[in-house]
Amino acid sequence: MSDTRVIEMQQATQSARVSWGERLSWCLPLVFVIGVPSVLITRLIFLHYFPDHFVNDSPTISETASRWPSDIFFEWTMALVTLFIIVSWSLNIVRNRRRLFHFARAGVPVKGPAILFALASALGIAAGLFLMLVAIFNLHDGHDVHMYGSWAFYISQALAITIDILFVLWLRRLVDEPSGRDGIVSRVLVAAGIFLGSWFFLYMYETKGLAAPDHKYAIQLVYVGSEYFVATMFLAYPMTAFAEMRRHFRELAGASGQE
Repeated sequence: MSDTRVIEMQQATQSARVSWGERLSWCLPLVFVIGVPSVLITRLIFLHYFPDHFVNDSPTISETASRWPSDIFFEWTMALVTLFIIVSWSLNIVRNRRRLFHFARAGVPVKGPAILFALASALGIAAGLFLMLVAIFNLHDGHDVHMYGSWAFYISQALAITIDILFVLWLRRLVDEPSGRDGIVSRVLVAAGIFLGSWFFLYMYETKGLAAPDHKYAIQLVYVGSEYFVATMFLAYPMTAFAEMRRHFRELAGASGQE
């Protein structure tokens, strides 16, 4: 086989990989598009079968996902969301490894950002696995595992997002990239919502038991509302990187086609 033929085959393989990267980038918005409606539909299913649980009370996400048949729906949809989360972070790994390698070859010191990138990626994938754990073990079939998994998901997801933003900001300081190409504005807005919402959620979690009897229902509504808000922001974060991720693989495909 001639060298030219080998090169053509390598280019074709590279182009196919890039094409798949662009297709798989749709997993980023699907984390939100599938995840948020699934959480809300789980609540509606629970309301249909257990309306008495909504009398002077407001069930949490965990409660609505812990009884048949809403638990089955939640488990399968969260399995799908977990897959999308893992694919999303995997694409992020592929993209940022290429960027870091390119910058390193240009003499840019990337050791610090590389460490943050590795931590964010590991925590992001771990968060997806913890979400699956929460879906499999509910409050009735594995209370302790579910509770530990819930806290592990929230903590790992919050840390992954925080570190990922620090990585992007650090890289922006080192490399003069076109403004707006990294989606930093939307990332920061979502992260700010997560940060403020998480602290408010924790505050409500710790203090809701101190509410006067006349105020308990209203406090529970606020507490559960904050839980749904934070969960929505968590699921929205991957979507903020969708445009840049798709652009990256498109540009890579164009560069591969010109070689």
